[in-house]
Order: sequence, then structure tokens, then C-alpha cells
Amino acid sequence: MQRFDLVDSQTASAYPGHVIIVAGDDVRTTGELAIRGQPHQSEAEPLEAAIHHALLVRQSDALPVAVQDDLGLWPSRLGELVPWTP
Repeated sequence: MQRFDLVDSQTASAYPGHVIIVAGDDVRTTGELAIRGQPHQSEAEPLEAAIHHALLVRQSDALPVAVQDDLGLWPSRLGELVPWTP
């Protein structure tokens, strides 16, 4: 099972890697990938696609990936979220 760091809106900017920002609702959960060191240009896409995109980016630069899920929408089937502190 995949493990991701869990950040919130206050700690996301201090995270040393990329952040998947979870949004949407119980019917359609989306994700937006914020790539470290790049202006925020990603668009919302299905959450699974955002995770796939983040893992591809991680393969190329070896930076960690965190999840910002302020609404509590992350489904446990996609992996475990471990709280991260700066």
C-alpha cells in the first residue's frame, strides 16, 4: 500500500516535495498537483490521475509526495496518510 505524507493548508508551503491538493465532494473527488519549484499551473483532474501524475514526477526528481486533504475526502483504498510536521 502506498504511503503519503499528510499536510494541511498551513504546512503545505513548507513541504520539501510535491503536494496533491484534494478537492471535490463524496461523488467526485479531484486532485491538483502542485509541483515543487514551479508556478501552480495544474488543473483539477480525477484523484487517481493526479496520484499517477505525482508518482511519475517523483520518479524523475526523487522528491517526496504529500497530500493536502482539508475536506477529509481521501479514500483509504488509495493509500495511508501519515501526518507530516515541518
